[in-house]
Amino acid sequence: GKRVRRPPNNPVNCLLSFLNQLVYTVVRHEISKTHLEETFSLLHSPGYGRASLSLDLAEPFKPVLTDMLIFRMIQRRMVDKSWFNQHDNVCLLTEVGRRHVAEQFARRLEEQYQKRTFRYWIYREALALEREVLGVEEYESFKRRV
Repeated sequence: GKRVRRPPNNPVNCLLSFLNQLVYTVVRHEISKTHLEETFSLLHSPGYGRASLSLDLAEPFKPVLTDMLIFRMIQRRMVDKSWFNQHDNVCLLTEVGRRHVAEQFARRLEEQYQKRTFRYWIYREALALEREVLGVEEYESFKRRV
């Protein structure tokens, strides 16, 4: 179906929105370990007080952290209908649902890819961009063959 963001209108869009928010939070935290300014942006339009850089750097990680986790959770029947409150074409995760999904996300973040965790790769992405901005090294975005 069609992707509906604000507010999500079904469980899959609800999971996408919640998990993408978790990805942005982790990316923002990893950016804070560098000298990059979080309102700086390459792809997303900057806005006052908007952490546009976290939106930019999250893009290559959303398929492996958000999409793949949703597929995995659905395929393994790890999603419970009771985790969602649906009313007036709005679907929201319950506290129990948020806790379960966040737990799975934390596990996914620590999974290994090329002998490093996804959290490490997010930090490395921020570091690579910082090196580009400083003129040390050309930036190459994170790529993963699925």
